[in-house]
Amino acid sequence: MDTDLDFDPSQYTRLPPYLDQPMTLALARQLVAETSTAWSPGAKRSAGALSRAAAALESAMEDALRTPSTQNKRPIDLQADRLWASVEQRLGAWLALPDDQAEVVAARDLYAQVFGEGLRFTQFEYGAQWAEAEARLGMLKKTGQLATLERLCGAPFVAALVKNHADYAEMVGTKKATKPQSGDVAAPVADVTSLRKATQRAILAHQVQLVAMRMSPDPSERACAERALRHVDEYRDKLTPSRPAKKDDPQPPLVAPSPAVPPRE
Repeated sequence: MDTDLDFDPSQYTRLPPYLDQPMTLALARQLVAETSTAWSPGAKRSAGALSRAAAALESAMEDALRTPSTQNKRPIDLQADRLWASVEQRLGAWLALPDDQAEVVAARDLYAQVFGEGLRFTQFEYGAQWAEAEARLGMLKKTGQLATLERLCGAPFVAALVKNHADYAEMVGTKKATKPQSGDVAAPVADVTSLRKATQRAILAHQVQLVAMRMSPDPSERACAERALRHVDEYRDKLTPSRPAKKDDPQPPLVAPSPAVPPRE
């Protein structure tokens, strides 16, 4: 944002992509830390609401650390990856046939909708993978195409995929566990996912106030808003170009470049 002409308000009508709990809390704290006496009354109010939401999220994250889950996430994630790959292979096999059958046409349409970008989403960070899978299964259910997927790929494969997705939701915390961790009564635990979403809504509301300041005729308001919005810009720039990789995936080894091979005579 070097000049007023470069400023695009529309990019602040949404959050940076794939904000997990730590990044949400960090961005919220960064925005609140920029609070200044030059801020507009609306921005001060939204900063206060954001500060309260961030405090609740931070407290819930601290509670979660005091009672860590013993669940091993890797088996559920690996099973999800295998099931999505199996469904993709079975659905993709129809594409080798000519389009003179209704099943082939249906398979081609479904494949484009569900696997238009291949299986790349199964290698995202756990929360991002769940969100991508949720969108696909939700679309299939709402459009009535889940039955079509069962017919083309086999009901046992689709049933296993749906069951695994429910387990995945419990694993990432977007669905309450059906069984308590220990004892007959589960201890009350703050819903970290809901608090993260509430904090993200507060961030978005605050961004709108900062945009109004950034477009203000008051130079001090514009300068304060520009400093604060740079934090949003940094997260968007970091997260948009490449999707987050799973943290426990090994890093590829560094390989020295191969020596140049002269062309054949």
